[in-house]
Amino acid sequence: MRKINYISGLPRSGSTLLCNVLLQNPKFQTTATSSLLEFLLQVRDNWTKLEGHSTYPDGQDKWGVIRAILQSYHKTDRPIIFDKNRGWSTHIEFMEKVTGEKSRIIACVRNLEDICTSFEKLFRKNRADGEIHGEFSNTQMKNLDGRVGVWTSDEGVLGRPYVSLLDTIQRGLGDRILFFPYEDWTANPEFWFRKLYSFIEEPYYEHDFNNIEQTIRENDAGYGWGSDLHEIKTGKLVPANSDALKVLGKSWYDKLHNTEFWKDIKNQSTPSLGDIKYDKPKSDFELYGR
Repeated sequence: MRKINYISGLPRSGSTLLCNVLLQNPKFQTTATSSLLEFLLQVRDNWTKLEGHSTYPDGQDKWGVIRAILQSYHKTDRPIIFDKNRGWSTHIEFMEKVTGEKSRIIACVRNLEDICTSFEKLFRKNRADGEIHGEFSNTQMKNLDGRVGVWTSDEGVLGRPYVSLLDTIQRGLGDRILFFPYEDWTANPEFWFRKLYSFIEEPYYEHDFNNIEQTIRENDAGYGWGSDLHEIKTGKLVPANSDALKVLGKSWYDKLHNTEFWKDIKNQSTPSLGDIKYDKPKSDFELYGR
């Protein structure tokens, strides 16, 4: 039986780098952005639409089929798999019914001002080659202020997974998640990788953080952001740096800075990023490992 772990979290937060480092362990298989979750949900949601399933419901085992797909989906002989998809935290209850086990999700996160800075840099770098992520169809994208507003809206590329992660905590499922902050683990990788191995209950493997190669790649053209969306710097791991104040300006920097609820759950923010208004703490939640 393969052991399935999940990689989720926020965009521009080091998930591609993490996947390529994990691949150094010969027992581990990691993925590019995967469609496994969507495939399983399609089977679940369309099962009774098939005539044979509705007229003879005792003739098949929907959950057994879904379990079989989960076990056979990835083409690898490695016994431990890390499947990457930002939707995993939204569907923990579903996956735990499928597997009968507590889910383990590594949520890649990063300071919000640095995520928006990374998107803005991609926008500036690649827009000469074509439209970037709806810039012509969405009039709000015509200036920096509008672009950051779009990205941080509740349905935006950043706002939506942020809301999803916070909702997971509010559903009482925080012990299923190891928040893996990009700024911290790139500065102290061995500490954080030991935390990761403890979380997934596997013996620690000595990774080489001075010789990182990129094996996992994605077709970036399909995401509407141009090239280099999932390219990593190979070689020696270096700590993340920040030039958010320079790129975003003081107004957006001040609005986004220190809004990461996973840093101190007692000071969590309201889930809405759309208007960037943050309330005082209303509830306390427990986070695994924080």
